[in-house]
Amino acid sequence: MSQSNFQQKDMTGVLFYNAYKDKDTQPNFKGKVMIEGKEFSLSAWERKDKNGNTYYSLQANSPDEIRSRAEDNLSKLKNNVFGESSKQPSDTSPHNIKPVDAPKPMPAPDFDDDDDLPF
Repeated sequence: MSQSNFQQKDMTGVLFYNAYKDKDTQPNFKGKVMIEGKEFSLSAWERKDKNGNTYYSLQANSPDEIRSRAEDNLSKLKNNVFGESSKQPSDTSPHNIKPVDAPKPMPAPDFDDDDDLPF
């Protein structure tokens, strides 16, 4: 069965090993789960209890939560790069864009080389 024909059934999900994990804070497994017709992102961390038994800590995020978190991160990044005061207008039509002043050219060096010419 090809993946394009796959239909996730309600109240089921899948987890895959996270081969891209760089830090201990990142999940060991990632996947998706369908709950009441809505797809959630699912993350799992492999943990050990005080007796050394393995268990899995789970976290589910709705698409709205993921989008909101991404927008917050983008806003923080813009503030770090451009600063608080440089709010960009949401309308980027050519009529809203202000021209940037071009840097002024440096003056030519002031020297007289006529004395060094052999003719």
